[in-house]
Amino acid sequence: MKCFMAYLAHETNSFSPIPTDLSSFEEVGIYRPAVGAPAQHMGLLKGVADFLRVAQRRGDEAVVGLCALAQPSLPCLGRDYVAMRDEILAQLAAAGPVDMVLLFMHGSMMAQGCEDCEGDMLERVRALVGPAVPVGVLLDLHCNVTPAMVRHATIIKACKEYPHTDFAARAEELYELVAATAAGKVRPAMAFRRVPMLGLFQTTREPMRSFVDDVLATERSPGVLSITLAHGFPWADFAHTGAGVIAITDGDLPLAQRLADHWGRQFFALREAGQVEGLAIGAALDAALARSTGTVVIADMSDNPGGGAASDSTFLLRAMLERGVRDAAVGLLWDPVAVRLAFAAGEGAVVPLRIGGKLGPGSGAPIDVEVIVKHLRTDASQPHIADGSATALGRTAVVEACGIEVVLNEIRQQPFHPDAFVGAGVDPWSKRVVVVKSSFHFNAGFAERAAAVLYCDAPGTLGGDARLRPYRHITRPIWPLDEVKM
Repeated sequence: MKCFMAYLAHETNSFSPIPTDLSSFEEVGIYRPAVGAPAQHMGLLKGVADFLRVAQRRGDEAVVGLCALAQPSLPCLGRDYVAMRDEILAQLAAAGPVDMVLLFMHGSMMAQGCEDCEGDMLERVRALVGPAVPVGVLLDLHCNVTPAMVRHATIIKACKEYPHTDFAARAEELYELVAATAAGKVRPAMAFRRVPMLGLFQTTREPMRSFVDDVLATERSPGVLSITLAHGFPWADFAHTGAGVIAITDGDLPLAQRLADHWGRQFFALREAGQVEGLAIGAALDAALARSTGTVVIADMSDNPGGGAASDSTFLLRAMLERGVRDAAVGLLWDPVAVRLAFAAGEGAVVPLRIGGKLGPGSGAPIDVEVIVKHLRTDASQPHIADGSATALGRTAVVEACGIEVVLNEIRQQPFHPDAFVGAGVDPWSKRVVVVKSSFHFNAGFAERAAAVLYCDAPGTLGGDARLRPYRHITRPIWPLDEVKM
């Protein structure tokens, strides 16, 4: 069986202060077939690597196209999106007849002039391969599903866990389902139910844990091929932003629609209980300092670069300095200018440094403070949340200010794992308080050893109150902006 596979992903935040262009993808690394054999570039293949492993195990012929990912930020520059899209389409056309197509996309990618990049890509792929070739797409759980995506794909699946620790399992499921479709063993019937709500739903916590387990059990029912909970990406401002459920059965569309409707209602019923409440800065610090032993981890949720924030906000750090908090660490704070100055000063130097606060109101005011340059690294990395592959942090500088060690870095990303600190030169478990600029992905690496995990809703780009976001294009009514019954 011959399979074409490619990856183009960006989680687009309409309110981010960070522009997105081709260099945003190049920063993470772009795989192009001319570079060499796919097996030599597994790190650049990202999610497609999971597809490729299944193809190799099955003995299928795999044709790998462009693979590109950028950190969350504003809609992509239109010409750069079109260039990458058309590169993938040209590679598909050059592959000749294929039995199946697999795409890995985020599900919330927007570009200038194109609000629905996934739907646009799928429509063009469908036009190339015709109606008979099955097309499968794997999405991030925080996807906004559109009618065009459902119309042109054969099978849509997303990961089920937040943190996203199950991409490999979902990729294998998708591959096998699409291959079975190509072989005529199943006839996917796909239905979608929009769920008019916004939020972040952590699947390791109740009641979401039991809810996801129930969905997984239903997937094992006769005739049911897949059920996907689309949590939605609430910082995308366009007509199809919001949650939803995709149900796929073997040839039974009415059953698929009943399942989508049922699980959509159940999901909506968890709209309040399924979310964690963020603490104000003062309350978070009070709770952390009340612990007498162990390391307390505070999530600076509103400055999570994994959702499109700058990762340079100073609100929480300033409060810690004002309160005289010591024996603490903060990271990863994206500040290439401060990193450059620290490298120029050298390890051991005592210098005045302006930290953070460079990307607008959501970043707060910069902090001017005298620091000790503790550690400088050019090779720091951390294991990625999805597959454990080494993910470069760029140059890192650890500077100490009044008993607080701040990890500054050049490549904007959230800390998935304690190694993000260790690689830069900081032992997080020797600290009383560790602040991570992340909403929840850090949990997979930190929660097991932390004395407590606290969630802080500080001011910032990803502030938790959706009613404060300046939406202009979102479809109303939608919870919590409006009273909604479902």
